[in-house]
Parts: sequence; C-alpha cells; structure tokens
Amino acid sequence: MNILIFTTAFAGFGALCLSMERHAKQVFGVVPGALPRLGAAIVGWALLAGALAPALQRYGVSVGITAWLGFLSLAAVAIGLLLSYAPRQIRYLAPAVLFLGVNLAWLF
Repeated sequence: MNILIFTTAFAGFGALCLSMERHAKQVFGVVPGALPRLGAAIVGWALLAGALAPALQRYGVSVGITAWLGFLSLAAVAIGLLLSYAPRQIRYLAPAVLFLGVNLAWLF
C-alpha cells in the first residue's frame, strides 16, 4: 500500500506542476493553453486526494492522515528535484510511476 500512496502522490504533484505556466514551459518548452492546464490541475488534485484512500485503508484515520502527509512531502521533494535537474523527464516519469505503483499494489 505504501508504494501506491507514494506513486499516486508523485503523479498528482507531477500533474499539478504541469498546470503551472512556469513548470509547463520547463517541461514542454512552450506554455500549453488554459484548458490543458486546467485539466492537469483537476487531475493533480484528484490524484492527491486519491492518495488519501489507501493511506486510510492501511493505517486508519489518525495515523493514515499523518502517513499521507509524509508521503506527500516525499513526493513533493522528488518532483522538486526532478524540476531542478531533469524537468523534461516528468512528462514520462509521472504516468509511468503511477502505472507501476498501481500494478505493484495489486501484487502485494
């Protein structure tokens, strides 16, 4: 479950960073239109909220919220480092990590 929480949060922050003009320009080289950025923001927030469900299921309410915030922090640092050192990789890495995390969660 931990990998599912982290990968969902990672993909959520990846989508949120693509919804911002500055980071979208870093990743794509051009600024996408307002509609794709709005879609990325909605998907990003939905993924961040969706990461809460496995945390609550695994740990319960009190510890689950705390664990969720911890995984959000780890995912934010990872996205921040990617934006600093390899911004173009986010567009490929965030969906791939989410796909891998969902598939690995079903195995364990």
